[in-house]
Amino acid sequence: MLSSNTISNLMYRVYGWMSMALAMTAATAYYVAHQPQLLMAIFSSPAITVTLALLQFGLVIGLSMLLPRISFTTALVMFVAYAVVTGLFLSSIFILYTYSSIYTTFLITGGMFGVMSLYGYFTKSDLTGLGNILFMALIGLIISTVVNIFVQSSGFETLLSAFGVIIFTLLTAYDVQRIKRIAMGMLANETALSQIALFGALQLYLDFINLFLYLLRFMGRRRN
Repeated sequence: MLSSNTISNLMYRVYGWMSMALAMTAATAYYVAHQPQLLMAIFSSPAITVTLALLQFGLVIGLSMLLPRISFTTALVMFVAYAVVTGLFLSSIFILYTYSSIYTTFLITGGMFGVMSLYGYFTKSDLTGLGNILFMALIGLIISTVVNIFVQSSGFETLLSAFGVIIFTLLTAYDVQRIKRIAMGMLANETALSQIALFGALQLYLDFINLFLYLLRFMGRRRN
């Protein structure tokens, strides 16, 4: 079992890798948004859009499933690739929303994420049972989102965005506690520590990105 200092150092590594991925996503999105030809090439061609979507899905699923069986370098390359591909898709938000609302939403997301991270790390409450509820809620959210693609209800979209904010806010606390508990049951070897750090970074990266997107849909100001 790891000592408290080792667990704290591990969590620093988790947040370090997560921050690196977020920075790469943000830089990629901002760069592509200011390259009209590249932006047009990505979103005007269904073949390119679908290919990137499949690549994004494949990378995150592959990384989640193969992480214990691949080298840390390979896993890190996959994580970086996923962050960049996500940035390609997120470049569209600079076209849809005003810069001020994007920056404001990002700051709010950071604040909410930070508070829930601290709660998940320090709380004595067992959040294990919350995970099953949130998983089912997430499945319902995904199905409802697909349905709304055909229904095209703005009111329903607002409601889904509010539920998305709640789900990923709670998931942040749950995932932080889960990462901490996994670490507490590990032996102190560098390979295992590196793998759990990258696994935790991926989980929290997904929580942050989704929380940001649902907040942006809920409170972002669209361009005319």
